[in-house]
Amino acid sequence: MRTVSQPLGTGERYSVSDVAIGLGYGRQLTDRFAAGGQISFVQETIWRSSARTFTLNVGTHYQVSERGLHIGASLSNFGTQTGYSGRDLRITYDNDPGRFGDNGALPAEIFTGDFPVPSVFRLGAGMPFRLSPDARLDVEVDAFHPSDNSESVSLGSELTLGERLRLHAGYQNAFLKDSEVGLTLGAGVMGNSPSARFRLDYAWADQGRLNSSHRFTVGVVF
Repeated sequence: MRTVSQPLGTGERYSVSDVAIGLGYGRQLTDRFAAGGQISFVQETIWRSSARTFTLNVGTHYQVSERGLHIGASLSNFGTQTGYSGRDLRITYDNDPGRFGDNGALPAEIFTGDFPVPSVFRLGAGMPFRLSPDARLDVEVDAFHPSDNSESVSLGSELTLGERLRLHAGYQNAFLKDSEVGLTLGAGVMGNSPSARFRLDYAWADQGRLNSSHRFTVGVVF
């Protein structure tokens, strides 16, 4: 741990953890419209202090046309206000440091202000295009309205060739102020074995000053 008075470190170590437990339910209400919701308990712990609250997620999906045009909307992390509490906020306090004889070790506690959990409203639309009997292009666009940041738009596309090869391209958080992400590319292959189907995916993403990230995913379906 580093502090203002000990910038080279105090020799102490601390941990940070997050926990989220949710219960959700979704249903296909009609042949074109589906809706769902989830209630979650979330907790964030920094050393020996923590904040906890309950959040609500709701979402809908609607198929507009038989050709595959669909739209969706969701509200994530809508919840009550919360604040930190714990033994790390317990301190000793001197009411009048300039006064001799004053008790400089009075037990006290720092009260942190309550704050709302950052929520995000999403609105998206997608459309598949059949290029040939063996090729299909899916295009998606999502708009984000977060409560703690500026609005942005993300674009994505997937080209499927012969149901075995998939190529991906997209752009993250366009119009977001001070964004550190951008172009994304990727590819995936599907395969069959006598006992299972497998999928191998690779994704590359521009992370701004953090350079780029590479992700590999392997999936098996029995």
